[in-house]
Amino acid sequence: MMRVLVTRPTAQAAAMIELMTDSGFEVLHQPCLAIAPVDPSSADGLQSKRLAMDLYTFDHVIVISTNAAHHWLDLAQDYWPQWPVGVQWWVMGHSTQAQLQSFAVDAQRPKLGDTSEHLLVDLMPQIEPHHKVLIVRGVGGRETLAQTLRDVGVTVEYAQCYRRQTPVINTQTLLHLERFSPQTVVLQSGDTLANFDRLLGGERWCDRQQTVLLVPSQRVAEQARELGYQQLLVSEGASNQAMCDTLLVPVRD
Repeated sequence: MMRVLVTRPTAQAAAMIELMTDSGFEVLHQPCLAIAPVDPSSADGLQSKRLAMDLYTFDHVIVISTNAAHHWLDLAQDYWPQWPVGVQWWVMGHSTQAQLQSFAVDAQRPKLGDTSEHLLVDLMPQIEPHHKVLIVRGVGGRETLAQTLRDVGVTVEYAQCYRRQTPVINTQTLLHLERFSPQTVVLQSGDTLANFDRLLGGERWCDRQQTVLLVPSQRVAEQARELGYQQLLVSEGASNQAMCDTLLVPVRD
């Protein structure tokens, strides 16, 4: 039975652990990314509040992740017991789409996959230069969506509603990981990969030539190669199902 390390933040890990376990893997969870809301009185917090109040002024709203949905829609719902009409919502990933549905928001997902590039394929034909687009995300991140939209004259604003942090791993946990000795590590974002390398890349069980890293895109795979990891499995997206399906292929073969 393959030993798999799941590294998702604690609040999002249960579904992945269940899926991997049901698929026949021996699973251990150690978060390599922590999520914290921005301070409401900070610049990002105040901007998120302003943009929530101004939601009706946007033509499109793009919610990047389940964390973005959780932290910002709770805020926006305080001002909008009924969502404004005329706003087109977009998400990346089935889990984020389901999160929006729990807020009674009907959002579109890209048809071809769950990356910024896939989203742009579906979004751009519906964009006009006078449109306003709101991107709901964590602090920092890729600029692909915003830059592509701005290049055609669209006004883009960010509601940055949470921060990514590096968790602390104590000695007892490190010993537990050593005993478990993961064969495959599931890394669902570039930030998680960077933290994994910083926190656990130097452990004896982590062999850059042998330990398999399961990553969500070619972009993150290239990041892993630059860090020296050689055994990579690249999924078609960061969703739990896509990642699990990718890991099952070599097992079945």
